[in-house]
Amino acid sequence: EQSFHFSKHLLNNKKCKSYIFFSECVFGKQVRELGSQWIPDLGVPIGVLYCMKCECIPFQRKQRIVARVQCHSIKNECPEPTCSDPVLLPGRCCKSCPGDTFNPDVIQDIVPQNIIEEEEKSIKRKLLQIEKALDKRKQHEPLVGPPLILKNEALMVDYNKNNVVATGRFTFHRKNLHFSFYISEKAARPRSLYFVNSEGSILEDFTLSHPGGLVTSVYQNATRKVCGVWKRLPKNYRKLLKEEKMYVVLVWGMKDTEFTLSGKLMRYVALATEQFSSLLEPAPGTDPMLMAGTGGTAIVSISSSVSTSLHIAIIFNGLFSSDEILEVRLNVTLTLDEKKQIILQEEVRVHKPATDLNLVELSSPVTPAQLRQLIRGRLLLTISSASKPEALRLSGNVITKATCELFQTTLASSSSSQDSNSYGTSGMAWMYLNNQGSLVYSVQIDSLPPKQQYPIITLVDISTKRRTELEDLTPYFHDGWANGTLDKLSPKILDPLYSGKLDVSVAITNETMIRGRLISKPVADAREAAAPVLLRRENYTLPPSAVGIAWISVDSDCHLHYDVSVSGIGTNKKLDLDMELYPMIAPGAPFINKHLDEFQGGQIEGSPVEALTKEELRRLDSGVSFLKVKEQDTKVVLLMAIVTKVKVPPSCGAPLTDNNVPALYDLPEVISTGECFYEDKFYKEETSWVSSREPCKMCFCQNGVAKCDVMTCPPLKCLTYNVTVKGECCPVCAESINNNREATPQKCIFNGRSYSPGSKFYPFLIPTGFDKCTECVCDPKYLEIKCTRLNDNEKSCCMNCNKSAVNVDNPMNDDEGPLIETDFLPLPKEVSTKSPKVVLMEGGCKNLNNPIKPYHNGSEYHPFIDSLGEYKCVTCKCHNGVQTCQRQSCDVDMCKRMIDMRRKRIQINASDFCCNLKECRRLRHKKNRKPHNS
Repeated sequence: EQSFHFSKHLLNNKKCKSYIFFSECVFGKQVRELGSQWIPDLGVPIGVLYCMKCECIPFQRKQRIVARVQCHSIKNECPEPTCSDPVLLPGRCCKSCPGDTFNPDVIQDIVPQNIIEEEEKSIKRKLLQIEKALDKRKQHEPLVGPPLILKNEALMVDYNKNNVVATGRFTFHRKNLHFSFYISEKAARPRSLYFVNSEGSILEDFTLSHPGGLVTSVYQNATRKVCGVWKRLPKNYRKLLKEEKMYVVLVWGMKDTEFTLSGKLMRYVALATEQFSSLLEPAPGTDPMLMAGTGGTAIVSISSSVSTSLHIAIIFNGLFSSDEILEVRLNVTLTLDEKKQIILQEEVRVHKPATDLNLVELSSPVTPAQLRQLIRGRLLLTISSASKPEALRLSGNVITKATCELFQTTLASSSSSQDSNSYGTSGMAWMYLNNQGSLVYSVQIDSLPPKQQYPIITLVDISTKRRTELEDLTPYFHDGWANGTLDKLSPKILDPLYSGKLDVSVAITNETMIRGRLISKPVADAREAAAPVLLRRENYTLPPSAVGIAWISVDSDCHLHYDVSVSGIGTNKKLDLDMELYPMIAPGAPFINKHLDEFQGGQIEGSPVEALTKEELRRLDSGVSFLKVKEQDTKVVLLMAIVTKVKVPPSCGAPLTDNNVPALYDLPEVISTGECFYEDKFYKEETSWVSSREPCKMCFCQNGVAKCDVMTCPPLKCLTYNVTVKGECCPVCAESINNNREATPQKCIFNGRSYSPGSKFYPFLIPTGFDKCTECVCDPKYLEIKCTRLNDNEKSCCMNCNKSAVNVDNPMNDDEGPLIETDFLPLPKEVSTKSPKVVLMEGGCKNLNNPIKPYHNGSEYHPFIDSLGEYKCVTCKCHNGVQTCQRQSCDVDMCKRMIDMRRKRIQINASDFCCNLKECRRLRHKKNRKPHNS
C-alpha cells in the first residue's frame, strides 16, 4: 500500500514524465496508442509497479478529443485464490494457483502483425476525400452541422465566392494514415488540417503551413501538393475509417476569419490502379449561384493488356437542376486544351442523383500521341449537364496522381563476391513526377573505378523477360551525380514505375554493374528533406552490396524524423541507428551522441519523443553529423553517412548563418562539455598543449576557454654557439648536440613535451603560465629534467604572479645561491572514500596528476608540478566543478619559518615557499623601519 500511494503521488505531481497528445499518450519515452493498457515502469528507484495499471483514455476538451494517461491500483481486482497455498510469481501482482486463468495483472499491449495486415486489407489501403466549399466560422463555433453536410446549398455562396475546391488521397499503411491534397490554384496553401468524427469533435489536427503559406518541403513546393501523415492511428479511429465515419476539414486564415473545406473519407476501387488525377472545379462562364458548393475529382488509369485504353472514374456533386430526379444525362469530354481537339466525348446517365456524391465511369481507346499529351498534363476533362451545359459544368486538367509519393532505390552489385565489385561501387537514386508530367531525378554513384569517369545510367523496364532500356540519364552525369528532368516522358515508363518494375541500371565498363529497383514511398516527415544521404560501407567484411539511403528532417515542433533503408547486410542482424552531432570537423571535436532506434531487417523510420535541444538544432543546421548503422551486439559500425546542413524551421529558433558564425568557444554547447577550440582543433578540459604554429606558445583549457602564454627563453652560456632545434622553442648549445650526434637521438620528456639535451626552459604552470622564477634544464648525461628556484627579484622573474604578492621598496643586492637544486616528491593527501565519479558528480574537480583521486567540492589544495613536486606558492580552490587558483604572498611569517629551517639545516623545498632570502631581508627591513612623524 505504501508503494502504491507513493507512486500515485509521483503521477499526480508529474514527476514521471507524461505528455498529452491528441490521439496518443507518451509515458516516459514510450508512445502509447489511445485505448492501450500497460504496467508502468517509473525507473530508478521505484521500478516496475506490478500492482498498477495505466490506460490511455480519450478525454473531451472543448471541441477536441485528447488522450490522457490514467493509472489505478489493481490490488482489489485480484481474484480469491482457489487453493490453500497460492504463490506470487515474479512480475505479478496477484497470488495465483496452478491452473488459474483470470489474470488481471497480465496486460497484452502488443498488436500482432497479422492483425495489422488484415486491417490494411480491409481498409483497401486507398481512400478518397472529396472537399466541398463551406462557410466562414466564428472562433468558438463547434464543428457540427454545415461543415459535415455535402450539399449544394445556395446559402453558402457568400462564404465561398470563388468556389474553391480540393481533392485528397489517403493511404493506410502499418497503422499510419498518409494524406495528400490537390487544391485550387486560386486558393493559398491551407493553414491546418483537422480530422473529425460525425459529431464534429476534433480527433487530431496538423499544421500544414507557416504564416504566408510557407513550407520548407522541396517536394510540396515543386508539386503544389499538401502532404502529411497521421502516425499510429488508434484502433478506435481505424474503426471509424473502415466504417467511413471520419471527416477532414482544411482550414485557411486566422482564427477569427477562418475559411474551411470539409468532406468524408470514402473508399473507391478505381484508386487501386490510379495513375492520373484531376481536380474538377466550376468552369469559367458558369452560373456562380448554381455552382456554389459544386466540385469533383477524376481517377484516371491506363490499361495496355490488349490495346491501350483509358479508364476514367468521376466523383462529383451538383450539376443537376431541381427538377432532374431520374435518369439525368451528363456529357463527358476530354480535349487537347491548346487546339480544342476532342479526344473523348461520351454521354453518361445518372440513374438517381444523390445530394452528396455521384460516381460515373467510362473507358475509351487512346493513341500513343494522345497518351503523350495526357502525361504532359495538356488534356482537359469536362463534365457538364446535358440540359444546361453552359451553366452547370465542371472542368480540370488531367495531371499526375494526387498522391504525395516519390520513388527511391539503393544501387549495388547483385553478387556478394568481392571480385565482381572490387572497388565497392554503390549509389542511390530517387525521383518524382511534377504537375507537368516531367520526371525529376537524382542519381549518386560512389567509389567509381579510378579511370571510369562516365558510367552509363539507364532506366530499364523489367516487367517482361526481355529487359528494355527506356531512358538514358548519362548525359547529365557530373562529379558522381546525375541530376535532371525528363520533360518529354515516355508513356512506357509510367506503367513499370507505378507497378514497381522499373530499374535504375549503372553500367561500368569492364568492372561491374550496379542496379536497384525503384519503389514508391509516401512523402511525409523525414522525406520532407531536400535530399537523402548515402550510407556507405564502413566494415569491409560486408559484401560490396551493403549500402543504404537515409532521409533526415526536422519539423516545426523541433522533432527529428528519420527514414533509413539498407540492403546487403542481411535480415537476421540486430542493428542500432545512432547519430553523432559535431559543431564542425576538427580533431578532438566534442560530439553529442543520439541513439535513435534499434531495428532488424532493411528499413526503419521514426522520431524521438523529445524535441531537439538548442545545441542539437544548431549542430544540425550549421555543423556536421554522422549517421551510423551499427551491429547491436558488437557495436561495430557497418554503414555511415555524413549529414550536413539539415534545414531547421524558423519556429525552432534563429539558426546561425554562414556570415554570422561566432567563435566556437563562445557557443553554449562547447562550454557545457568543457572542450576548447584552438587552431582548428578541440582540446579537453584541463589539458595543455603547444601551439602548432608557434613553438614558444603554451596553452591550457580551462572552463571551455583556451588560455595561452609565450615563453622567453633563459640565457645560455655556450662554449661555441647556440642552435635552435626544429619544433622547440629555446635554443641549445651546439656542443651538447654534437656530443649526442653519434648515438641515437634522445631527449628529455617534461609534461608531455620533449626537450633536447642541454636545453633550458621555464616550466609551464596552470593557471599562471610560465614560471620565470624556476629554471629547468635537460641533463645531457642522464637525460633527466632538473629544476631550480632562481634567486632573482621575485617581481622581475615571475611576470604572471599576483601583483599584490610582494611589496618591494629599494631592492638590495644579494649574492646568495639558490635555495634548492634537487627533485621532490608530492606530499600525501587525504584519501577519499568516495569513488571518483561520485566526487565529480558532487561538484568536484579533476586531478590531472592523479585522475582516480579528484578534488572534493569546496576543498583547497596546491597544484602538483613534475620535478618540483607540490607547488605551495599557488593555492587552488574547487567550487562546483570549477577550479580557481591564486599565488600566495611572501610574508614575514613565511620568512621566519624558512630561515628557522635553514638554521636547523633542514632541507627546504623550493615549491613550499614563495620567498627567497633577498625578499625576506627586504620585508624585515621594511618592518623595522620607523614611521615618520606626521
